Amino acid sequence: MSQSVYPIPLTLSPSRISGFRTCPMQFRFASIEKLPEPPQIHLVKGNFVHRVLELLLAHEPELRTVDAAREDFELAKAEYEPSARFVALGLSQEDREAFFKDSRELVNGYYRMENPRNTKVIGLEMRLDSDFGKFKLGGIIDRLEHDEHGDLVISDYKTGKVPNPKYGANKMDNMHLYASLCLRVRGELPKKLRLMYLKSSTPIEVDVTDESNAACDAAAIKTFDQIAESCQTGEFETHRSGLCNFCAFKQWCPEFGGDPTQAQIQAPVLYPALEKN
Repeated sequence: MSQSVYPIPLTLSPSRISGFRTCPMQFRFASIEKLPEPPQIHLVKGNFVHRVLELLLAHEPELRTVDAAREDFELAKAEYEPSARFVALGLSQEDREAFFKDSRELVNGYYRMENPRNTKVIGLEMRLDSDFGKFKLGGIIDRLEHDEHGDLVISDYKTGKVPNPKYGANKMDNMHLYASLCLRVRGELPKKLRLMYLKSSTPIEVDVTDESNAACDAAAIKTFDQIAESCQTGEFETHRSGLCNFCAFKQWCPEFGGDPTQAQIQAPVLYPALEKN
């Protein structure tokens, strides 16, 4: 076999697999060429709210009070305000106040869904990695828990709107991959997957079965084969959709008259890499 045009990634995450399925060209820019991207306020806000809820649920159940949530919010705020990704947003004072006001509403949305004192947490922000043969898969589970019946459940917080069914399946595909990781690493297949949409206080649940898990694994391996083929040939398709309006690489996409070869030159200038702190 001839040498690949691009190196084949042998380590993937559920989000990267989903990213390739959504748009191979965007996957090339972000995951193969690893081009910098501008900070996006909705992603930073999502990370912030995740952090607040992680701090809250790390307490013993009886201590997960509203007062504790307020304290954890302020603690997370003190962590985030000086961080590079928050500073890079360049928010005005008015926008900063709106950011944290909206974040508080999202935390309130969580409380409208469940009482945190009743949640039987097994682990928070859990890193799981497993060998899928052709590649390694790794990711972080927001929350692993037992439900009222003692069944294992994976929960994931979402700070955006409940998606159009056309795009919602991708998010559950990710969750099924986390279920597979849980089986491989912990020896137990979760019974349910739950997406918790904080803005509307809407939970969406699906069951996990041996059949759904096998199908998930097969689909992941198929996607890896497609990634490998694209890296071998250098041909990455474009999938035009409404999501293109949120893509940092739109200007270099052939769908919009762009030249993909210029992205490596221009993106680092346009989007300077953030310093880690």
